[in-house]
Amino acid sequence: MEPKPTGFSIADYIVFATSLLASFGIGVYSSLAGKKEQTTDDFFFGNHDMNIVAVALSLAATFLSAIGLLGLPSEIYRNGWSYSVLLLPETICGLMGIFLFIPFFYKLRMTSVYEYFEHRFNRTLRRCACLLFITYMMLYMSIVLYAPALALSQVSGLPIWVSILTSGLICTIYTSLGGMKAVIWTDAFQMVIMLCGVVIVLVHGVISAGGVSTVLEANRNTGRLFVDFHGDPTIRHSFWALLVGGTINIMPFGLNQATVQRYLSVKNKRAAQRMLSIQLPTILTWWTILISVGLTMFGYYKGCDPQLSGRIERPDQMMAIFVSDVLGYLQGLPGLFTAVVYSATLSTVSSGVNSIVVVLTEDFIKPMHDMRRKTLLEERTIMRITKGLSFLIGFVAIGMAFISSALGRGLIQFCVSIEGMCGGPLLGLFFCGMMLPFVSSKGATVGVFCGLVMTFWIGIGAIVTHATVEPMPLFTDTCPAFFGNETTDNFAAFFPANQSSAVKGISSWNDTAGLGPDNVFRIQRPNLSGLDWLYGISYMYYSMVGFLVTIVVATVVSFATGRQDSSKIPDRFFLYKLYSNSPGNQRPDDEPQRKKYGDVIFVPVPVVVGVAGAADHQANGNLLPRQIENHLLLESQVSTDRLLSRTDN
Repeated sequence: MEPKPTGFSIADYIVFATSLLASFGIGVYSSLAGKKEQTTDDFFFGNHDMNIVAVALSLAATFLSAIGLLGLPSEIYRNGWSYSVLLLPETICGLMGIFLFIPFFYKLRMTSVYEYFEHRFNRTLRRCACLLFITYMMLYMSIVLYAPALALSQVSGLPIWVSILTSGLICTIYTSLGGMKAVIWTDAFQMVIMLCGVVIVLVHGVISAGGVSTVLEANRNTGRLFVDFHGDPTIRHSFWALLVGGTINIMPFGLNQATVQRYLSVKNKRAAQRMLSIQLPTILTWWTILISVGLTMFGYYKGCDPQLSGRIERPDQMMAIFVSDVLGYLQGLPGLFTAVVYSATLSTVSSGVNSIVVVLTEDFIKPMHDMRRKTLLEERTIMRITKGLSFLIGFVAIGMAFISSALGRGLIQFCVSIEGMCGGPLLGLFFCGMMLPFVSSKGATVGVFCGLVMTFWIGIGAIVTHATVEPMPLFTDTCPAFFGNETTDNFAAFFPANQSSAVKGISSWNDTAGLGPDNVFRIQRPNLSGLDWLYGISYMYYSMVGFLVTIVVATVVSFATGRQDSSKIPDRFFLYKLYSNSPGNQRPDDEPQRKKYGDVIFVPVPVVVGVAGAADHQANGNLLPRQIENHLLLESQVSTDRLLSRTDN
């Protein structure tokens, strides 16, 4: 196998530039066309009238970032297809979103999902949850921006800093101009590009590797089709770590600000459920294709690993070099792959910027104003602040992306670790509020703090002590001579030069591997004890540890210091009472029907003016919360201004 020359042709640059310009043009056009955003609610939710297919594709693209595109095939290539077990938790969490989370949030109708904690607990806990979300999203976006820069530098030689600036500026500009409407339509376009691109890579890869049977045989002979069912929590990707830990890892995405915004950006609850029914199979299809690409990569490189032969420096570059080798002879296709990576980045970063701006505006800026006296002028001022924040958040993410290049761990593992360290305690906080009516504000605060301390202790300890697991066997016995002697010089301690890709040669894999009773390769893991055992826990369990610690501590502290009197809290704030018929749960699930006569909008619901916030804590729950009151008041003022303007003309 000879390496194909890397580098972009003119056709590649044309395809890549066209994709970027199309994404930018769609974002700008959608921000200028149609109804002009009059309120922050319009800016954040696309006027609550977005196309469900576009929203479904957008939601899928939001969390199918370049990290997954570059990291998952490399993970499968090095450690086998056990990661595919995550398709089960993905399905479980998707069904929970359809039947639980969407009806729940349509009853609440909150612009910021973290406003829930103020109604259920107190404002301090609300802001703490907001800061936790913002911290996580900023870290996540910085890594997402770095990933495509890495890929593009591999296949085209373009400097990493140029790539980071390009992708960061493009998504920052159209997100700032068009808000959620621009984000959704560009995400939908980018999702189509991503699906087409990975299908092309998979088909050409399988053909180049010698066919499906050759790929499966190579992976079977090296144990890559084996799933470990042992219950040892230090096994990195056992079935139980992926099923149980994966479910807790994925579930917070159903409660994520970016996700809930898309729930509420369509017309009503039923439309949102149809939207998620489209999004779920889209995600499952995407992950299945990437897993197949990872298996195909090993079938193609089974005798000459690119990293061991010195062609690449990091595992995260595997996907890029594979595309270069398989598609490099077809001008334009490497450019298409790079466009796919950039599309994955733009969709994730634009959604992240938009959701952070929503949280900052709703949870920090608006509470500084007396919302009972909000005028159209003040709303427009907040709109300008919101757009300015979009630019600011985008530039901060660009700056942090340069730090990501110093990471020494795989993209997938690092990001899932961060998700677990932040997402687990946050999910535990939601669980306490929604499912445990006796948990008090004090208990919830202490619980989430202890959950964060525990997960960050384990996660940082694993990083400091370099708690890693060696990959499955990788070989260089068929590499051409012109690759040099990098293998024996740099990797002799772990990869004997005379290794064969045959099963019988795998048993010479030092003391870290061997053949199982079914004549399939197994990794023999060292025995761990004490803190080494704690730091050796699979990163898939980080989220579950934070989740359980938060719940247990919150429960104990609440009973010790005084339980919450749940009779003072409306039923709609408890998930387990979602389908009850109590008075405190009788808020209409769907968007109030609006009758339009010209430019005047009549909303047939009572608008309560007077003691602001009194409805927030009424046990009967019959009144609308303050944010909906203000939105309806503002819409009324906007409609009046339009009518007066028409009369004057």
